[in-house]
Amino acid sequence: MPLFGVLGAVGAFVAVAVYNSRPSYPYGRSHSCLKGIGLALQNYSDTYGGRFPVGESSSEASLSLLYREHLMDAETLRGKTVPLHVVQKVLERGELLGPKTCGWHYVEGLKTTDDPRIAIVWDKIGLGHNGQTLPEGGHSVLFIRGSEEVISGRDWETFLAEQEKLLSKRKKSTPSTARRSSTSSPTFWSSNHHAKKSGNRDGSAN
Repeated sequence: MPLFGVLGAVGAFVAVAVYNSRPSYPYGRSHSCLKGIGLALQNYSDTYGGRFPVGESSSEASLSLLYREHLMDAETLRGKTVPLHVVQKVLERGELLGPKTCGWHYVEGLKTTDDPRIAIVWDKIGLGHNGQTLPEGGHSVLFIRGSEEVISGRDWETFLAEQEKLLSKRKKSTPSTARRSSTSSPTFWSSNHHAKKSGNRDGSAN
């Protein structure tokens, strides 16, 4: 094969490899910062005696109380999957978000004094910081004290099982009088829950 032909073939191969290695953005690009959510939750808890948002019709609705407190905007609440205009429309009507209009899973009913190993927020559909697919799948997770971690797809079920154990232990160690006085017990996303069920993009219901 002539030299130019060899170089052309190599160049084409490299171009295809580079193209295929580029990240994909199944829901478009986003900029969802867990640090911002952690800061908003901390500021909320400072105002409400160490308690995180709780007590609404769904955990997503409770999380969106941060919007009413002017601690978080629609761009952050939408997560990485819900179109911004859908979230804005709901919030501007004075309503709270629901499972189909909030891109985050939120474990409500927690306090700042709970076990720091407990996760409080993670993305419903595992994507990178800017909405790109992750090579090994998985989810971005925020813990009670504000630390972050990406849990790979292969470790995800183990992570969920560990979280269920931590919440079960928390429930057993909480005095019954404290449980009765609380507006809600922590709610958790079961390992049997399929994340994509919450990834509705049309905003037909909040």
